[in-house]
Amino acid sequence: MRYPTRHATIRSPWLPMTRFSLVIALVGSILAWLHPTHAMALELQPPSIHGYGTLGWIHDDHARSAFTRDINQRPKDSLPEDQSWFNNDAWLRDSRLGIQASMRLSPELSLMSQGVLRDQISRDFGYYVDWALLAWNPFPETQLRLGRVGYDLFLISEQRHMGYGYPWIRPPVEFHGWIPLFSLDGADLSHAVLVNDARWRVKLQGGRSLGIGVPMDDDLYHLDLDRLFVATLTYEKGPWQVKIGHSQLHLNHEAKPLTLLHDGLDGLAGSGLPAVEAQAAQYRRDMGFAGSSITLSTLGVVFDNKDWLVQAEIGRVSASIDMSTNHDMGYLAVARRLGDWTPYTLVSAIRPHHPAHAATFNWGDGLPAGVADGLNGLQQAAIIAINSSRMDQETYSLGLRYDVTPWAALKWQWDATRIHPNGYLLRPGNLLDRSQPLSVQSFSMALDFVF
Repeated sequence: MRYPTRHATIRSPWLPMTRFSLVIALVGSILAWLHPTHAMALELQPPSIHGYGTLGWIHDDHARSAFTRDINQRPKDSLPEDQSWFNNDAWLRDSRLGIQASMRLSPELSLMSQGVLRDQISRDFGYYVDWALLAWNPFPETQLRLGRVGYDLFLISEQRHMGYGYPWIRPPVEFHGWIPLFSLDGADLSHAVLVNDARWRVKLQGGRSLGIGVPMDDDLYHLDLDRLFVATLTYEKGPWQVKIGHSQLHLNHEAKPLTLLHDGLDGLAGSGLPAVEAQAAQYRRDMGFAGSSITLSTLGVVFDNKDWLVQAEIGRVSASIDMSTNHDMGYLAVARRLGDWTPYTLVSAIRPHHPAHAATFNWGDGLPAGVADGLNGLQQAAIIAINSSRMDQETYSLGLRYDVTPWAALKWQWDATRIHPNGYLLRPGNLLDRSQPLSVQSFSMALDFVF
């Protein structure tokens, strides 16, 4: 059977739109005005409310680190006695509850919203509200949305939380785990055309985002994202779907948890050690988040003939600083529907563009012991900080889905993950030796449902 999907919807108070968002809104307004039926009378209808959820559990065989679905989670470091059915972290990683509400104001206008209760380190209410928007359809194949809209770069952007919409327990961590960005505050404009039985759809989005909460040791860095832009082109014909996407975003603020490290590196200016000064200045630039940018490009392909589902996606991420993400990632998933049962397999990987940073010389060489220890310690702290953002791992998965009813499905999944040295961003754990490789096996179960 094909897994039904529901159109996702809302997030919290709207933030001021960027100039790009206003341009989208203006273009959409002009298109609507040119339509002969631009005058719209409100025809209020009762609101429609739907929901979905997942009750999930995961166990793995490594006691000094913890699984995370994305980098916005920070579970406690698992200990052997915590690896049980009653470990709260085991139940929190994949469990979530979503509520969607919509109300049609007229044939062209509607309000839509979605809130998702999920495990995340960002606890403010706004981070649980995914969409809050006004949708305007001046033409049947044209839609303008204003407010908080879903960040729509990936194949399953609007389904990432709704496990019932795909066979596996969670979206591939190597592809989605590093960017838990689910919405932006601004606007989007989409238009679709039919050409020789094929549907082409172009979509533009612009705005800003509350950002992503990233744990840094015992502190938290909120990536305040501005000038966020997304452009996608989607092709659909028969069992095929192809989606090409490109996105850019900019970071506004420095990471406060790095303040002492920044000050230490800045303090080496004028030290009279030219080689040390030059390398310290480079390290400082490598971890300067304020004013930096990230560019993402993706290509996804789906083949779904109701019996077989084959889905693949690749992406390239480039950032203007080394401590941000510079990676290539991708996955391939294959599922076979056999009545109510769907076995599947999935392979995913992420690789860094550059090798890990390492000391080319010791900053304290030739200096008195006390001074040398301080400089060498600062050098190592900077290298560890820059390498902490690297992701270098792959996961092989086997799973089975059983559709209990048209509204609920049980899933079981086994994962084998290999993490390479200095590639641990997706696998937190204070007791880890990140200079060494790590192999982890995990088993997950989930009940997905819609209502």
